[in-house]
Amino acid sequence: MSRMRFGIIAALVCAAWRAPAAAPIDPVLAKQLQELDARVAKIQDMTANFEQRKFTAMLRKPLVSSGRIRIKGSVMRWDTEKPEPTVMVIDERQVKMFYVKGKALEVYPIGQRLGQLAASPLPKLSVLEKYFSIAPADAKDLLDKPDEGPRLALKLTPTDSSLREHLDHVRALIDTAAAVIVKIEMTDADGDRTVISFRDIKLNTGIQDRDLELSVPEGTTVTYPLGRGGEGPSGNTSK
Repeated sequence: MSRMRFGIIAALVCAAWRAPAAAPIDPVLAKQLQELDARVAKIQDMTANFEQRKFTAMLRKPLVSSGRIRIKGSVMRWDTEKPEPTVMVIDERQVKMFYVKGKALEVYPIGQRLGQLAASPLPKLSVLEKYFSIAPADAKDLLDKPDEGPRLALKLTPTDSSLREHLDHVRALIDTAAAVIVKIEMTDADGDRTVISFRDIKLNTGIQDRDLELSVPEGTTVTYPLGRGGEGPSGNTSK
């Protein structure tokens, strides 16, 4: 998985305790989002295949990775299969990133409110408003084909200066029938883009807590690059 996702989470950690007041949203759009909120509340779990493409001026071709995502409640697990196997688990307290071939586990602490933002098929409107201004976007720019079904496109622009240092804007394409994001495009402050598309989305299939647990083998090196909850970076430990 791209390290850009870690950069965004780290930036949100910096912004969490001084997020500005929510910017007003167009009343029509606000009503649409409130309706989606109510439907998202009924989603117990989600599974999908994903493809991530990272576009950068340094490379002629995008960096492509793919795998499977599973979500239950506030826990999200990304299993990247190609090009290298990795596992990332996010909950309301931390991000765990496991590099399978290198037998290395990185653990990043995050606040509960940030976990709500990071680990949801569609973050709640009340959470999004704390960090972004929200406006309609042109769905045609995000569609893979014109007949995908009912779609709502949003542009999320950071409202906090520390977050804007890392992230210019986010565009999200929402399947309004299922009330889930089917594509998200993140553009960082340098103009690089990361686009994640979701396919074969299934909802409320009965995912168990154990399905999202991360078990690592003996001999795994465990590090805490941001410290164990804010006391500063720590060195290697072994599991």
